[in-house]
Amino acid sequence: MMGKPEVLRSSPQIPYQEIRLLWFCDYWDGPLSGVCFYWGQRYWFEAIEPEKDNYGYPRTMGVYILSAEDLQSEEESQRRFQQYVGMHTTYDDPENCSVEEPPRSGEDREKFYSWSKQQPKRDYRHNEMVGWFEV
Repeated sequence: MMGKPEVLRSSPQIPYQEIRLLWFCDYWDGPLSGVCFYWGQRYWFEAIEPEKDNYGYPRTMGVYILSAEDLQSEEESQRRFQQYVGMHTTYDDPENCSVEEPPRSGEDREKFYSWSKQQPKRDYRHNEMVGWFEV
């Protein structure tokens, strides 16, 4: 990979088969960020690219440590999203996956989005990176 960012040269590549994507939070023709499971823990993953909306394939994802508070915040947000919007951001998870559900009503979705707008914006790209993978 020509022009590889310094952060990738200084962090180990994680084989994709060792990562289990749990849910995504941002998506543009594929996942851009979310929560994954790696070596018995949940981590934040996020695309490492120079320009938003200019993502190629394969995508390079950084894997970042989440504090207990950050993880709790992301889990609460995902729980509310599933309750008021839908399950479509959740990857196959036998414990949490439900049968195909009809889309939620606009009123239900608005409950989530009005709550979400009041939450602090979080940026985990400054957290410690444990490695990266390609998807």
